[in-house]
Amino acid sequence: MPLKKRVLLTNNTWALALLDSAAEVTIVRRSFLEHLEVKATDDFIQVETADMRVSDPDRVYEVTLRLEGDIDRIINAIFWDHVVKSYDVLLAEQDWPPDFVRNCPVGEEVITPSFSPLVPRELAESYSKSWALAQAPALYRNNVGWDRQSPYHVIPIKGDPQAQPQYPIKFEARASVRNILTQLEYKGVIEPCVSPMNNPLFPVAKPDHSYRIVVDYRHLNSHTRTYAIQNSHSAALMNNIVRKKYKTTLDISNGFFCQNIAPESRDYTCFSAFGSQNFFCRLPQGYKNSPGLFSARVTEMLHEFDPEALSYVDDIYLTDDEILQHLRRVSRIVVGFADIGYKFNFKKSKIAFLSVIFLGYELSSEGKSLAPHFLEKCALLQPPNTVRKLQSLLGFLNFGRTYIPEYAMRIKPLYELIRPHFSSRFWTIEHTHILRELQSDLLAVKHLHTRDNKTHLVIRVIPGAVGFTYVTFNEGETVPIAYKSHLYSAAEQRFAQTEKILTAVQMAVIKERPLAQGQCIVVVSPIPALEAVTKASVPNSKALHPRWIQWATSLTATDVDYVFDPKLQTQEFLQYEMEYPVPAETDGQTERLNQPYFKRYVVYWLIILVNGWKLSL
Repeated sequence: MPLKKRVLLTNNTWALALLDSAAEVTIVRRSFLEHLEVKATDDFIQVETADMRVSDPDRVYEVTLRLEGDIDRIINAIFWDHVVKSYDVLLAEQDWPPDFVRNCPVGEEVITPSFSPLVPRELAESYSKSWALAQAPALYRNNVGWDRQSPYHVIPIKGDPQAQPQYPIKFEARASVRNILTQLEYKGVIEPCVSPMNNPLFPVAKPDHSYRIVVDYRHLNSHTRTYAIQNSHSAALMNNIVRKKYKTTLDISNGFFCQNIAPESRDYTCFSAFGSQNFFCRLPQGYKNSPGLFSARVTEMLHEFDPEALSYVDDIYLTDDEILQHLRRVSRIVVGFADIGYKFNFKKSKIAFLSVIFLGYELSSEGKSLAPHFLEKCALLQPPNTVRKLQSLLGFLNFGRTYIPEYAMRIKPLYELIRPHFSSRFWTIEHTHILRELQSDLLAVKHLHTRDNKTHLVIRVIPGAVGFTYVTFNEGETVPIAYKSHLYSAAEQRFAQTEKILTAVQMAVIKERPLAQGQCIVVVSPIPALEAVTKASVPNSKALHPRWIQWATSLTATDVDYVFDPKLQTQEFLQYEMEYPVPAETDGQTERLNQPYFKRYVVYWLIILVNGWKLSL
């Protein structure tokens, strides 16, 4: 039973104190009793535990306000003065004293914000206290917030979803699964239920030999309409990211579990474990609309607190050149999100560092490079012996594809190995050689630059036999933004060389136009006067007329300029005998006229005229 005592909170304000940890033992520190100005009596139980992993339990308080027995509001703080101050505000709104419950989170590790050494100690301590007052539970791992302002989400069902059978849970994972379900139920994320619907639950092993739970919502997702709101594209986000001196990354703790599901939709999320059923009261992981709904909510909140900050699902990034301004921006986000009901995981957050890890890349003053943990895994890559390992290997290598020229052409032999009955006998020395070359290139890369929207975007198109590569630059820079490569389709491989280059140019311009951010695109190609090329000027043309119409539309775009670079003319390119017409004038663009090719063009027609005159004689 809860232990009760009348306690004087503030001037002439009394409350009924219930000291209950919701655990097997109630832990009350002597300093806590001193704060309440109550002597330690038999009405309270004092327990000193040696195995308690809370670094400073004297400064952890959780206050629950109840209205007629129902929880109305929860105050979390690690400073007693904040608890009293919050009570002063809340008691002014109510005419009767609330219940007082103090829970000690036994067995959880206290985590404080990680500040850069460049931040003065006084500033770090001041902001740490301010953020702790705003959201004390964020100092604890696996903490769950609650968005009290977002609407309840109704799952848009289509069709008639059916209950799915439960997977067997292996014996060694049962203790972890029970512990996780107990925590989720205690934090209000799941609730017991009895439902005709069911989704299979299975445990997934983590590197530290613990487990996490995954609910298989594939059947539910197939019977759910997809919302139009989606996550921002991570590659586009990283290419356009701004890098200033001080950088901060913030990780929202259990963000999906902060948003509510409408009561009429909760049965669809039901799952079974150990002979009982539970459903999610918050957005579950694995439900296909969860990332889009949560990302939209984060974007909406950032628009209110800091429109310049970037976000991708539960990760937030911001940067500044001045440290005080930077810390004020970070504080505005942390406190603002806490007021709404979101908490941050400070163990995964970095405050005001010169270099940070964001979306798997390391951002520094030099540019964007692959994260150290990615390079460590890359150094340990080995040839696969199963289809799953082969797919995992290809997915891992694809993460660094923008750092490797001609990646699509080089990785093609490995993709050809994907087959239902793959085994190690299909893996040859040539495949190992390809893997080691890609591995060596990834370990040797340094960094790439990010987009500067104040300059033109330069695209260098490099043709190949079975595919092409194009490299993006900021105008005036030599360090690339990214390497992109693509394979020609079966029809495009039969094109003439000029048509292949037109295919590459069109695809590059279409894909990189968002990266240009309204600036002019300068395309560097191995063809002079590219915008004047026509179907009649290309010998052995294979492309159909509709394709040429698409190319003509792309070539006449007013936001694209074309520049000729003879260094891009490879031996394969030069084996084709081609002549290019020289435009007399253009639609307002600078006339491009290459003198050596112009001379060849004139000589070519003079020879035809002379030969025609001789034949006429």
